[in-house]
Amino acid sequence: MICATVLAEAPKDLERALQSPARCIEARLDPYRGDWRAASELLAKLAQSKVVIATIRSKEEGGLFRGGEEERLGAYLRALEAGPQYVDVELNSEIKEEVVKAKGTSKIILSVHDFSGTPPLATLKSWADAAVGAGADVVKIATTARSWEDNFALLSLIGSAQKPTVAFAMGPLGLLSRVFAPLMGAPFTYAALDKPAAPGQLPYGAMEAIYASLGLYSDLKSLGEMRIALDAVDTALMHLLKLRLAICRDMGRLKKSMGLPIYDDVRETEVLKRAGDFRQLFDLVVQMCKAVQVAVEP
Repeated sequence: MICATVLAEAPKDLERALQSPARCIEARLDPYRGDWRAASELLAKLAQSKVVIATIRSKEEGGLFRGGEEERLGAYLRALEAGPQYVDVELNSEIKEEVVKAKGTSKIILSVHDFSGTPPLATLKSWADAAVGAGADVVKIATTARSWEDNFALLSLIGSAQKPTVAFAMGPLGLLSRVFAPLMGAPFTYAALDKPAAPGQLPYGAMEAIYASLGLYSDLKSLGEMRIALDAVDTALMHLLKLRLAICRDMGRLKKSMGLPIYDDVRETEVLKRAGDFRQLFDLVVQMCKAVQVAVEP
């Protein structure tokens, strides 16, 4: 499952998450500056229709929370009142025991984030064991990849711990583990609903495009499964269309700087010919891209 992360600075960010096709939302509440009553109401609505992970990430592990630990504990307790399916708190935080005691029906994710690198496998395993011992329902370990081999160390944790484990590497070299973690048994991986919340986090649409291309949405049996697949494919298509428009925008800027004409009838004919049965659709896409090129400033 792809969990779309939203950095919730205001209620409108949670509203956008509610309207998104993502089935799982990580509500990062550490940057939140709005009315907590509004946040609690929106979290409750999210939890009624989606899987929700409520997180108030500490500054020490990459978060944006400005207050002290007592204040952060209060924020966690307010988040728990909304009934999220999961609450993520750091294994090394001072408040983890209080959060675990107050979890109610929510499951606890105890997490470790290392932005300096990836320690030896023995250390990674000791973190996982410590999280299980501290009351984790799910273990999450995210380190920073300095080599491709770091991905394999993290992925080897999945299935080896006593509890469900999410393990992946951050940064450009960690992309492999982000994609393969759920394929190897992790309950979820993370993607950005809007702007990335961690180094190397891909857009939600990009992740859906990857999994759709890998055939995850084939052999569907029920109408519900098919609708979920369609939502995923639609999200992937919109991501790719936005990417195409961005490239066309840069192309228009380059053409104008070189004094070249925006329209290229030969190129357009080639694109539409390749489109085959999708010619009518691609004709609309081409017109949109031409309009973007015309409007761009050189």
